[in-house]
Amino acid sequence: MNIKFKMPILLLPFTCFLFITCIAQQTKPVKYSRTEMEAKNVVDNVLATSPVIDGHNDLFIRYFDCNTCPIDLAQYRIDSSVPGQTNIPLLREGHAGGILMNIFGREKTIDSYLQGWDLLYRMEDAYKRDLKIVGTAAEMKQGMQEGKITILPSLEGATRLGNNKYLLRAYYQLGLRSVTFAYNTNQFADGSEDTAKYNGISAAGAEMVKEMNRLGVLIDMSHISANAMSAILDVTTAPVIFSHSNARALCDVNRNVPDSILKRLKGNNGLIMLTCVPYFTVKENMVWLDKRDSMGEALYERFQKNPEDSSVLDKMAMQWEKDNPQPVVTIADLANHFDYVKALIGVEHIGIAGDFDGIDVFIKGMENVGAYPKLLTELARRGWTEAELKKISSENFLRVFEDVEKVSKSYED
Repeated sequence: MNIKFKMPILLLPFTCFLFITCIAQQTKPVKYSRTEMEAKNVVDNVLATSPVIDGHNDLFIRYFDCNTCPIDLAQYRIDSSVPGQTNIPLLREGHAGGILMNIFGREKTIDSYLQGWDLLYRMEDAYKRDLKIVGTAAEMKQGMQEGKITILPSLEGATRLGNNKYLLRAYYQLGLRSVTFAYNTNQFADGSEDTAKYNGISAAGAEMVKEMNRLGVLIDMSHISANAMSAILDVTTAPVIFSHSNARALCDVNRNVPDSILKRLKGNNGLIMLTCVPYFTVKENMVWLDKRDSMGEALYERFQKNPEDSSVLDKMAMQWEKDNPQPVVTIADLANHFDYVKALIGVEHIGIAGDFDGIDVFIKGMENVGAYPKLLTELARRGWTEAELKKISSENFLRVFEDVEKVSKSYED
């Protein structure tokens, strides 16, 4: 979930400016070794046997984190074209075979969190022809072979665990298999965009790493500080993942991963699932977004102090957007991150992530979960082989998940 500033319902008309993109950003020339048609044929072959596993999805925002929320399955059906970025037809279009789904409720309480799990299992039942909740790599493989879109439940931000390993164990029994160690600084680790409290991870965080290793829960290092990344790598005996992050060398923002950590990730045999978030892809987009959010907050403060017609604020926002056009980020820009990480640590440590329904600005051409073949086609045009593309679409993730399970089983011996 990466929406930086959410406009209150009072200013709903004003939010229309968020989705407008204007001038195109120039990208560096790329040398292509295949035509687009040749590349599409390669991608078709890849996706026939190796569908995409998406490292992070925020569909639950549509049920628990919107102006009219909470709503239920009947009010937001995903078997048709709903307004968001994730639904079953789009997942089929994107050849998605697996999703790490962020499960949460409206409030940060155990009761609300359990409502999220209830929704997940009712969703599977409502769309049983398409969806399958899985808890192991073998189940994920089997589900994809059956043509299902498999769901691996995840938790973005470990605050819901408190300092209680028993909650992790209980949620594991519900199906939890991946935990983002921190969103903002919490009881376990420093967040990437927050004040450092531990200069890495806490003693409780180190214990939680060990318990996640024992259970076989994927440790997700997206959203945490570089020092926290390093500290987790010092403790874990299992591979880790970044569920939705990019290379800091190409986009110098705190949410991305520095080269020093990427090199350690290779030694850990872990995975970075490079993400379709534009402001983790090109820094100019993050700079623009920060300015946009500051402007939006200022307008909202003005509205609170001196209520006026929201159309006035809408016009002001539109004028700001006209004067400050959003830098367009392209699929080529995103592909550059794949090329970079491949050259630095090898294709074996790369996966794909969307973060869809958790973002409100997009890479041009990648506005929803149906767009993954476009990214793979861009990489195929650059000379990526079928074997390499199969690795990043699903094989690498399945290998890492299997290795995490092997570490867990070693505790039984």
